[in-house]
Amino acid sequence: MTLAFKDDVRGDCHTLSLAGELDVATAPELQAAIVRLCEEGAREIVLDLHELSFIDSSGLRLISTSPQVCAGHGCDFSLTRAQAPVQHLFDLTGVTGRLSFRGKAFAKRIARRQPFATRVPPNRFPPGFEVSLDLNRDAPRSARNYVRDLLGAYGSDDVRNAVMLLTSELVTPIVERSTAAELDIGELRVWLRDDVARVELRVPSVLLRQPPEHRGPRYDRILFDELADRWSIDDAEHTTCIWFEIDSSESPRESRHPASVSEGARSNGRSPEAAK
Repeated sequence: MTLAFKDDVRGDCHTLSLAGELDVATAPELQAAIVRLCEEGAREIVLDLHELSFIDSSGLRLISTSPQVCAGHGCDFSLTRAQAPVQHLFDLTGVTGRLSFRGKAFAKRIARRQPFATRVPPNRFPPGFEVSLDLNRDAPRSARNYVRDLLGAYGSDDVRNAVMLLTSELVTPIVERSTAAELDIGELRVWLRDDVARVELRVPSVLLRQPPEHRGPRYDRILFDELADRWSIDDAEHTTCIWFEIDSSESPRESRHPASVSEGARSNGRSPEAAK
């Protein structure tokens, strides 16, 4: 699904009603529309998120920086009718406190999952699914759609939504920071076991050695810290594996440690902090 938006104009207030998915492929279009409205003299821009079905870290970054962009043109910026999954991501990443909302928004807290004390790592077994992924601007959407089809009735809605979002976030930072000439093919691998879901993306290491162009919060890392039970970036000479695991148990977690990684990841690969 792509992003569509219509502009409801009342005086010098523009309400952009979004429908679809706001991700690395569609965010530039919305950003251009906001800048154009500011340059044309809009005094207020409101994003209506009622029909927004998905947002990733690039969409979060766009929304979090839009108030400053609008303020530079003397224009107010606010949001309205954010649905529970989108509002939840705003809360998880700390975006909520920096935005202006119209009306009430309710966040549904994703269930905390208690990790199993002992487990054979899923990647000791062949993946249940693997596919070559063209790393273009549509790659995050392709990756999450592959996983959406695989998940079916696996786990709860919260587990499925978290797996799809984080699968997209494996890919988004890579296509954001690389030029078209640098992009290559990655390998997406998925394990769905009774106790845990694991997703890996293997890419040429050079694609992760470029510093991100943007500054400010790394919303992709915040989402991994909050939603994954374990995740890491394991860097080798030529190939880097970015992975996460989400336990499918529904019992609440008593605690969650930031940037939690497995013992194997701590000893054999780079932790998320070391990979910055």
